[in-house]
Amino acid sequence: MRPFSLQLPLSAASLALCCALSGCGGGGEKFAGSNAASPGGTPGASTSTDTEASGQKVVEPPSKPGKYGGKITDAFLSDPKTLNLWVSADASSGAAVGGLYDTLIARNPYTQEWVGHLAELPTVSKDNLTFTFKLKPNLKWSDGQPLTADDVIFTLDVLYDEKIQTNMREGMLLDAPDGKGGFKRVPLEYKKIDARTVEMKFPAPYAPARDILSFPIAPNHKLEAAYRMGQPKSTQFNSAWGVDVNPAELVSCGPWVLDSYVPTQRLIYKRNPYYWKKDAQGRPLPYLDSAVSLIVPDINAITLKFRSGETDMVDTIQHTDFPSFKRDEAKGNYKTMNLGPSTSTQFISFNMNPRSAVAKAKPYLIKTFRDTRFRQAVAYAINRQRISDQVYLGLSSPLYGPETSANKQFYNPNIAKYPYDVAKAKTLLAEMGLKDTNGNGILEMDGQDIKFNILTNVENNQRKTMASIIGDDLRKVGLGATVTPISFNALISKMDAKPQPGQPYPPFDWEAVVLGFTGGTEPHDGRNVWTSTGNLHQWYPYQEKPDTPWEAKIDTLFRQGAQEMDQTKRREIYNQWQQIVAEQQPFVYTITPDVLSAVRNKFGNVKPSNTSGLSWNTEEWYDLKATRDTP
Repeated sequence: MRPFSLQLPLSAASLALCCALSGCGGGGEKFAGSNAASPGGTPGASTSTDTEASGQKVVEPPSKPGKYGGKITDAFLSDPKTLNLWVSADASSGAAVGGLYDTLIARNPYTQEWVGHLAELPTVSKDNLTFTFKLKPNLKWSDGQPLTADDVIFTLDVLYDEKIQTNMREGMLLDAPDGKGGFKRVPLEYKKIDARTVEMKFPAPYAPARDILSFPIAPNHKLEAAYRMGQPKSTQFNSAWGVDVNPAELVSCGPWVLDSYVPTQRLIYKRNPYYWKKDAQGRPLPYLDSAVSLIVPDINAITLKFRSGETDMVDTIQHTDFPSFKRDEAKGNYKTMNLGPSTSTQFISFNMNPRSAVAKAKPYLIKTFRDTRFRQAVAYAINRQRISDQVYLGLSSPLYGPETSANKQFYNPNIAKYPYDVAKAKTLLAEMGLKDTNGNGILEMDGQDIKFNILTNVENNQRKTMASIIGDDLRKVGLGATVTPISFNALISKMDAKPQPGQPYPPFDWEAVVLGFTGGTEPHDGRNVWTSTGNLHQWYPYQEKPDTPWEAKIDTLFRQGAQEMDQTKRREIYNQWQQIVAEQQPFVYTITPDVLSAVRNKFGNVKPSNTSGLSWNTEEWYDLKATRDTP
């Protein structure tokens, strides 16, 4: 299952290092800091790789045998918050360690067809309930220890433990009858058959079963001690492998091993000598000796690093820089590409959590945010064309719902839309009873000015400009909006806190944010955002029961969508979900940007894909000047 995240700029190599995550089970969306971390769509791309949508079989270009040697260098924003992949909730952490881990199976990012990774494709029972996985022979972790069924079972034990604060669990819990006419959330049934075989059983047929079963495998021999410490009441797993861990402890089953990490400067990776994947001649991959990810303070720095020759690629070129990038291709010995509209979404959202610190300090503000008419008014007040012109140089399209046009399988174009209409926005606010009684230009609720602060991540210049435009638009309709950029990690810390039994309820101390989600093709992957219990149900997460009827309806639709095996009926179910979201506007969507990328003309086996971006296969990339025949 694809992990969704609130977006950070997963630059080219970062995405590649995170490629194991492109099929991560139970993933769910993650916070991301860039505007186009997950490319998709077709405009500007050389070919469509949307196999299921087009009905045509997509053929991946053959890989050429490469020579060994060389390195790849990229740059991305923000230090990781953790080096523990299984508790990460932000794309910077996922990018930092994604290339260290792999899944049992995954979709080929180019063709979208399922392929075996650590295991062969599963044997499936006739009733579609039981999946049996056979691990490939002689698998090893990067320290030489065998990778076995015990690691798979350990990973599932961890992910299903409610004491673990993981982004992955929500998408891996399954709906089963509770015997009272309703449903309860239950884990998979799973058991070890032998050292290489694991059996997993569903309570009902699940359409996204393979996505659910594509979770990154954790090393039992390294993490079991931390997991067991404090059990059954507590565990040390959540704090294990923090950013201060010795990189040698981070054993890998992916293409790369973390060699060193210098905060605010760089992460350096070396080849995993025991990586399972081989080239067509049976030689070990990767071909490259190392990969370097420079940590920079903002998007402008990513551009400068590339222009100066310090990095080899830019996965998300700022749109205002695209003409100059194109002009200097020959001089810089690189190629620029427009990979088409992103699957990522951009939005402003408001804190509607009645238990939050904001609700206690400013109840009138939460009351305002919870009124659907307010959020619809905001949607009408936003000048999306201005955002497109000033931020994206027109290389974008308006967005009104949770799926973008890049998702050919599930995108619903027939949802409520909110074209720029200041008069309509003011009418809706007036219907709520908001008035400016003292003439200061700010509307009031219960005698209090509707003033709120919009947070966004300081590292992202495009998003800062977008937030500034939104704040300006909202002030034009009488809302006292201010904008404060803060660090991405500080921002996520305000939203990503799980309530713990016996502990004070987290403050969730934020009023409004401009952010985005990485997105993807399979709607079920976003269950951690859309179901009421989800950790990224951002406006009011971890609900004990649905707070509103429309949230309860979405819970039902996601259960039905997961268990409906007919693809046409699944589309109808997720069409309803998109319609509800467009009407309720828990996220007020803004723009879908095109994904613009650049890469030096120094690598072989580069295969840009409109669904997976530029560098999904860096384990196959080779330096055109490399000469060695052996690693």
